[in-house]
Amino acid sequence: MKNKLILSTALLAAASLTTLAQEKGFYIKPTGSYFMKVTPVEFPAINGQLARDKTTTITGTGATATTSTSETALTGSFGQGFRAGLVGGYQFNNVIGLEVGLNYFSSEKQDMLKQTVINNGTTALSLHAVGQVKAFDVAPALVFRLPSSGKFQPYSKIGVIVPVGGYLEINTAVNDQTGQIAASQGTVSPPGTRTTLVLAREERINPRATIGFQSALGFDYKIGNGVSLFSELEYRNISVGGKDKELRKYDGTATVVVNATNTPAGSKTLILGDQPTGDKEVNYHKTITSSMNVKGQANYDPSKPSDDLRSYINIGGLGLNVGVKISI
Repeated sequence: MKNKLILSTALLAAASLTTLAQEKGFYIKPTGSYFMKVTPVEFPAINGQLARDKTTTITGTGATATTSTSETALTGSFGQGFRAGLVGGYQFNNVIGLEVGLNYFSSEKQDMLKQTVINNGTTALSLHAVGQVKAFDVAPALVFRLPSSGKFQPYSKIGVIVPVGGYLEINTAVNDQTGQIAASQGTVSPPGTRTTLVLAREERINPRATIGFQSALGFDYKIGNGVSLFSELEYRNISVGGKDKELRKYDGTATVVVNATNTPAGSKTLILGDQPTGDKEVNYHKTITSSMNVKGQANYDPSKPSDDLRSYINIGGLGLNVGVKISI
């Protein structure tokens, strides 16, 4: 009886070691994901203008004209969007593993600034700025599995996210027949005229180095020898600050219009090359001082890159990952 017990124990131990050995090894996981926003916040200001959706409606003319205004803060998250990646992993035993993901993320486009003026049913001013994030990251994580001999194998993982490339791109379309925007930018029109503006501009904000956090709950489902389907519910949190900004596109037309007849008196084509360096290049800082090249200060030099306060965006969210796990 004693010998049978010893033999049974030895066979069980051998079977356990065999199972443990089978769990070890390398694998890869091609994956696709979609993330939803979790904590929407107000977007940062664009060239000094707050993230607002503002509509002004003018009814009537002259002294009897009435004006009504509505304004809403624009909120959202650049963490909402699609991600594609390739994960490489190594399973040390049937419990602990290590994964490293290489990912490309493209956010949904987000409204960051909207201004509209409607004059007696006609749109006299339309300004619309749309932002989108594109990013590459490396994401190492520890994986903790529940030992299971069946096809269904649950696990959790926790790790960090290190962005290694990417940018926030902001595209702004302007059609201003009121002359307000040109005047706000310092354009001085001849007496009795206004300067209308039709413009498309593109800015790209590059990020500072940062690190984020990720955690996930998921499962593998074996469908063949060394092949499994997997699904994960992942939470990621990454706050990114701007390093610098580059104006990449500035195309449009400025037209001087006679107010009395509403007819054009002349126009000028607007191109990127004519813009001052201070508009084309901006460096961001946590703190700005009087010695820096800040717009609006007495010592501002438009021939040099501008300095401005750093703002932040969040590209975190809650997402669903699906893909295939292949043992190699």
